[in-house]
Amino acid sequence: MRSVSVLLLFISMLGARPIRAQKNNSGGDGHASLLPGRRHSLIAWSGKGHAFTMEVPGKSAKPSDLPGFITIDNQIVQTTLVAASQNIDLNYLTINREKDILTKYMNYELAYYKKRLKQDYSNVQTEWLTMQGHIFLLWYFDMPKDYKLVNRQVYLSTLFFDQIMDLNAPLFTIGDFNRARELLVRLAGSLKTFDKNLDLTVLAHQLNK
Repeated sequence: MRSVSVLLLFISMLGARPIRAQKNNSGGDGHASLLPGRRHSLIAWSGKGHAFTMEVPGKSAKPSDLPGFITIDNQIVQTTLVAASQNIDLNYLTINREKDILTKYMNYELAYYKKRLKQDYSNVQTEWLTMQGHIFLLWYFDMPKDYKLVNRQVYLSTLFFDQIMDLNAPLFTIGDFNRARELLVRLAGSLKTFDKNLDLTVLAHQLNK
C-alpha cells in the first residue's frame, strides 16, 4: 500500500487527480489514450455517444509510467475529461457562456490545488484561443519555490459536449514553457470530434497498417 500512496502523492505533485476522482457523464475512462501508429500517432477518447482524436506532434510519443499520462518528446502530457455543470444547454451556447463555463472550471481547479492539495501557487496567467471552431482557455501558474519537482503547470481547456477536455503539461523548468505551450496548442489545433462512439482498438489497428 505504501507504493500506491507514494505514486498518488507523486501524481498530485504533478497536478493530476487520482483516477477515482475523475468524473464524466458519457461513459469511458476519464483519461484519453495514446494510439501509436507507423506513420503518426493519435490521442483518442471514446464514450457512449461522443469521441475525439488529436494528432500527436513530435518524433517520440509513448505511454508514461504514471497512470493517465503520456510523454511526447520528453514532455509529460495528461488529457483528462471532467463533467461540466449540469446546467449547460448545449443548444444555446454563446461564446460568452462558454468562456464563463471554462473560467469557472479553472477557478474550481485552482481552489482544488490550494484547499485539497495544499499547493500555494502564484502568478496565474490566462489566454483565450480559438482553434478548429473550439474556444480554449490557456491557463498556467507557478508552483511554490520550495517545490523540488514541478515549477509550473500549463493547462489548455475546452468544452467537449457536456464535459471539459483538459490538456495539462507539468514543467520541471520554467524555461520549457514555450515548448510545452506550443505542444499543447498543436495538439488542440488538430482536435477532431465525433457524434458517435469510436472503436479505439480498430482505430489503433488502422494506424499500424
